[in-house]
Amino acid sequence: MQLLRLKDIRQSRIPEAIGACAADNGKLIEIVNEAQERLIFAGGETGWWGSWFKTAFTVDGRADPYITVPRNIARLINLDVCKRPVRIQNEFYEFLEAGVGLQPSQCGCNPIETYDRGLFPTFSNMSSNTRLRFYITNAADVARRVLVQGTDQNGRPIYSLDGVDQVRGLYLDFTQPFVQMPFDLTTLDGLQKDYTVGEVRVFEVDNTTGIQRLILTMEPGEAVAGYRRYFLNGLPQNCCNITDPATTTVQVTAMAKLAFIPVAVDTDYLTIQNLPAMKEACMAVRFGEMDDAMSAGMNGVHSKAAIKLLNGELRHHLGTERPAVNYAPFGTAHLNKQRIGSLI
Repeated sequence: MQLLRLKDIRQSRIPEAIGACAADNGKLIEIVNEAQERLIFAGGETGWWGSWFKTAFTVDGRADPYITVPRNIARLINLDVCKRPVRIQNEFYEFLEAGVGLQPSQCGCNPIETYDRGLFPTFSNMSSNTRLRFYITNAADVARRVLVQGTDQNGRPIYSLDGVDQVRGLYLDFTQPFVQMPFDLTTLDGLQKDYTVGEVRVFEVDNTTGIQRLILTMEPGEAVAGYRRYFLNGLPQNCCNITDPATTTVQVTAMAKLAFIPVAVDTDYLTIQNLPAMKEACMAVRFGEMDDAMSAGMNGVHSKAAIKLLNGELRHHLGTERPAVNYAPFGTAHLNKQRIGSLI
């Protein structure tokens, strides 16, 4: 099955339907991206056909029991550890009045469970006594910039002047072979870079030994760093099929929901892989910007038509007779939840 690209949108009837030129790199792309974003957010728990995929992570359950997902993942839908399904709890779960409290707890009997920890600017946290170092991978990116935001070595927020404008953070100009922060950071709160030709790799460098450790790779079309992180509580040291008892890594398999990433060039893939639905959604965007009562009604008509087409696509690929449904016939008050809430 051919994946839908921006090029396929240009070669379809969509430009004509919304009154845009097929070669237009402004209006057409803006409407396509807004239509995609609307449909993705209307996709419910798992999304539309083609908007989820299976992925695997190797996690050290002792030293670093975290998963930080890449830019193209909005969230993890389901998780499996050592061939056992594991629940994923949101950020509010630990704060429920009759809940488990902040994890990890010190009882030593924590069940395997996953907790959402929100967004972080790097794949791995910075260590103490280190500085940030940035490497570009294409010479054309020399003189482009990155904005580093956080607190300095004294724990104070970083402010600087960009021309006559005061900004929170410090701009660095990319150079070869690298550019480095002039001082240590207590915390790193954000990274913003210009659009680049190549990837930008971010390392932390130990001030004493000079040893580098990669903590982030930003893609060319990525402007702001922000990645979902999960804490895996109660992970075993290894899975049962591991022959070396000293092994402390566990392979975690997940079903992930794709994030919305705007298309920019003809070879970019769309998350919504349904051309008729995209046509209806693009027309809804167009009518939604017209200031009259009839256009507002047409906006709703085309939006509903797009959703109907996407639901039909799901039935076509997945069927309706054997859906996957979570069902707990004996409730969810398992014995491993003793002394939680009313179960004592």
